[in-house]
Amino acid sequence: MSAKPLGVGLLGLGTVGSAVARAFADRSRRIDAAAGRPLTLVAAAVRDLKRPRDAGDVPVTTDPHAILDDPDIAIVVEVMGGTDPAGELVLGSFERRKHVVTANKELVAKEWNAVHEAARLAKRELRFEAAVAAAVPVIAGMRGLGAVRPRVLRGLLNGTTTYICSRMETGKSFDEALAEATAAGYAEADPTNDVDGHDAAYKLAILISILEGRHFHPDHVRRATLRGIAASELTGAAARGARIRYLAVADFGDRATKARVGPEEVSAESLEGQATGPTNVITLEGDLVSRLVWSGPGAGGDATASAILGDVIAIARSGT
Repeated sequence: MSAKPLGVGLLGLGTVGSAVARAFADRSRRIDAAAGRPLTLVAAAVRDLKRPRDAGDVPVTTDPHAILDDPDIAIVVEVMGGTDPAGELVLGSFERRKHVVTANKELVAKEWNAVHEAARLAKRELRFEAAVAAAVPVIAGMRGLGAVRPRVLRGLLNGTTTYICSRMETGKSFDEALAEATAAGYAEADPTNDVDGHDAAYKLAILISILEGRHFHPDHVRRATLRGIAASELTGAAARGARIRYLAVADFGDRATKARVGPEEVSAESLEGQATGPTNVITLEGDLVSRLVWSGPGAGGDATASAILGDVIAIARSGT
């Protein structure tokens, strides 16, 4: 194992960032062994120094540019979310010749060309496995399908809406199920991105971009909201042997790809119908492979941290 440690810096120390920091503190030997060299969490940038966190003893700063400018940091992990200031900081990381690992689906989906071009010019890696389906390695899987012509991609890409639908099947109203999702940590205080489909659209756009080898903007994804869904709709579906889930679908036609996210009926016996809680299910049908399925925990701090650390380890193993 190389004696020279590779430094990592965190932009953000919320639920996901804290899970990453705890992993560095609790399982450093396993991480180092997987990476083939020592990895060190150097520092983290936060908005509020006084906010209590369960993040080990990582040094913190309120200046994110201190992470970018630190010569001991070779990999910047961005878990702030949103496009501002995350976009500027990711581009700044590449300008300073840092590798970037991000869980930011909105940034990757919207600024696909800009962030990939910045990584190319800097000759540094951009990795974002955690941006879609958290612990489920669906991005890595789809990157290996370059020779396959996709036909249909469908699945559950948002754990919050799956949780809400599954709770409503027990007799809860939409508002009650949403309140439970918020209390369980699956939904943000403002659930707009989840229940109105922005989150699922970002993730679907990323997967389409990978499969097509070009940017598919999330604005091209037709969205339908989960708000206002009635309990009678779920009981009606159950009478037909079906369940309602918030489905993401891409149909790859000869001339154009049509993509949509929204509540739809699925068979109660299907993987989507059986999914509860934060489970993600993604199915791809193509010409060389009839059907591939990925499934697992698509939300949560630890699940997302596992994907982030997998990307960090892959960069370390590349020797750059």
